[in-house]
Amino acid sequence: MLKSSDPLSFEDLGAIYRTEKKSPTVSAVRRDLYPAMASLILNLRSDYEKQLSADPDSIICEGANQRRKKAVQMSREITEIRMGKIAQLSLIGARGGQNVLDHLTSEEREYYDGVLDISRKHVGIIDKLSGKRKFETPEIDPEPIVKKKAPEPVKEEPVPAAESVTITAPAPEPPAKKKPEKTEKVEAAPKEPAKPIPEPAPEPIPEEELILIRVLEDLPPFSGPDRNYELSKEDIVRMPKAMAMALVTREKAVVINPGP
Repeated sequence: MLKSSDPLSFEDLGAIYRTEKKSPTVSAVRRDLYPAMASLILNLRSDYEKQLSADPDSIICEGANQRRKKAVQMSREITEIRMGKIAQLSLIGARGGQNVLDHLTSEEREYYDGVLDISRKHVGIIDKLSGKRKFETPEIDPEPIVKKKAPEPVKEEPVPAAESVTITAPAPEPPAKKKPEKTEKVEAAPKEPAKPIPEPAPEPIPEEELILIRVLEDLPPFSGPDRNYELSKEDIVRMPKAMAMALVTREKAVVINPGP
């Protein structure tokens, strides 16, 4: 692989073009691929313009023009081929997969992040519209704590004391004596305690939709589709794929791939 400081030649561009056409994945290229391709096209254009000024009808001038056109064509095709492969990687990432992005240039990484963000929003559009989606991915990052000012004490105005008035009530008449009535004691039947209605158990999540992760830092409590989570650093837990990948994307957890 050429260093970023080396100029890109027409032959180097042709080799990259052939590799991208054959490889199903994004191939390893120099980090300054796009500035280098642009620089090559500018140099070939300058050579063609010199030959055009010297002898526009010569074979050398026509050859320089064809070489320039070919370089432009290959550069555009290399860009489009790699875009298609990167878009596929973004779809895999939106579904919860992990991608190796070491072969991407800085321009391609920016393109990948943009397509990944849109793909995550669109990949579950049918479930969202049909109401099949049972939960939303929680926002794990805690909100900043805002200190509230203590309320000012309310000044109480003194209430004037009411004048006391003494009222003499008439003496009550003695109640008339009644003959005691005979009553039979009836023991009430003991009441049976009401049986609590059991809550329906949550539907178990299929094993293939769960991911095993290791937590990298203490997290605030949050709710999932089947349970509540209170996770601390170094906890190992199996949870739904969407929630697990939300933690992994925020670099708050890593996926654990258990061996066979």
